[in-house]
Amino acid sequence: MIKYYYTIILFIASYAALKSQNFSVTLNKVERECGLAQASVSVISSTNYTVSWSNGSILNSINELEPGEYSVNITNSQNNDTTIYFTIEKLICEPIAQNHFTPNGDGFNDTWNIQRLENFPDFDLYVYNRWGQQVHHQMNQYIPWDGSSLNIPLPDATYYYVLFFSKSDKKNFIKGDISIIK
Repeated sequence: MIKYYYTIILFIASYAALKSQNFSVTLNKVERECGLAQASVSVISSTNYTVSWSNGSILNSINELEPGEYSVNITNSQNNDTTIYFTIEKLICEPIAQNHFTPNGDGFNDTWNIQRLENFPDFDLYVYNRWGQQVHHQMNQYIPWDGSSLNIPLPDATYYYVLFFSKSDKKNFIKGDISIIK
């Protein structure tokens, strides 16, 4: 039995510590593919300090950051301060397509599934055989493919797909191969 899982890809970036007299600040940000980002500061200071983020928070960490420009200002009780500017990038949440399936009617892995396709409601999917003939097409609402063409089961073979993220924008797509194994 093949189990399906979702992978969350984390992109972690750390910025070098900024130092002045007994005052050190490190910014860490975590950008997630298919999710909102986080940022935090670590402060080493011999005195008390305050933190002020550009979104109004005064905590050492902030969550659920949309893509955009941000800053954080840290001031210690001796009026030493620093401001760090950073950007949260927009990460594309690409679909993940299985590379094989086994439509043999045993109830396991009988259809071809594409994860994260719900993020692309205007998708356009084409599947071709090795001679370039279209054997499957669907758009807008994904229904896991059963490996048939015109209601006739296709033979064991490698097929090739092109998945456009949007019907109106043919520049953003993924392509690959899918094997039918019975």
